[in-house]
Amino acid sequence: MFGIEIPAWAIGVGFIIIAGSLGGAVKRLLSGEGGLPRPRGKVSRRDLGQMVGDLEGRLGDLDELRGRLGELEDVQRRLGDLEERVDFAERLLAKQRDGERLAPPKS
Repeated sequence: MFGIEIPAWAIGVGFIIIAGSLGGAVKRLLSGEGGLPRPRGKVSRRDLGQMVGDLEGRLGDLDELRGRLGELEDVQRRLGDLEERVDFAERLLAKQRDGERLAPPKS
């Protein structure tokens, strides 16, 4: 895209970084680290309403992360398809070049 060639290793490293970040975010959301305060004693309706609102916001974030994960899996599948196509094209070009090298010289 845009005439810039991105090496395959760079795409792999980027994918690993994104997957690690998403995994850490999901882990923090599910474990509750640094998140919602745990009330002690009596809980007022206002505090309860605020906690429910916070939970709904976190569930929205979780849904967003699931959507992004689905998109990431789709990109990974498409990248695999592109890798297969490039490999196929490289094999075809190599066969063509080998055929030209093995052919008798034209006189």
